[in-house]
Amino acid sequence: MEPLKSTQGVDTSAAEINGRGFARSVTLTANAAGPVNSAEYNLGRHWRTFTATIGLRDDSPTGGVLTFEVTVDGTRKYRGKIPLGESRDIELDVNDALRLELTVTYSGQDAGNYYYGSWGDAQLE
Repeated sequence: MEPLKSTQGVDTSAAEINGRGFARSVTLTANAAGPVNSAEYNLGRHWRTFTATIGLRDDSPTGGVLTFEVTVDGTRKYRGKIPLGESRDIELDVNDALRLELTVTYSGQDAGNYYYGSWGDAQLE
C-alpha cells in the first residue's frame, strides 16, 4: 500500500529488527536535522486490525532511540520509545478507520547519522 503522503519518504523493503528478519516492512528515517518522519495511509474503512513488530532497524547506529507513534483518524493508538536492540509487537484496532499515520521521532543530537524506525511485517486485516 502506498502512502498518501510522507514527510521524508518511506522504504518498504525487508528489515531486520532486534535480530529478526521481516520481509514486508515500513521504514521511516529520522535524525537531528530531520527529527520527525511520518507516513499517512488511506484505509478506506476496510480493515479491522493493524499489526507489526516495531523497533529500530539493526543497521541503525549504536545508541539510537526513536519514539514510535501510530495515529488512527487523529487519535493516538500507540506511543513508545524503543532503543536499538529492542522491539515491540503491536496489534491495534482500526475498525471503520479512514486514515492510519505512522510516525518516528528522534530526540538526540547526532545530526550525522540516520536512524531507521521500522514496522516489521506491517499488516492490515
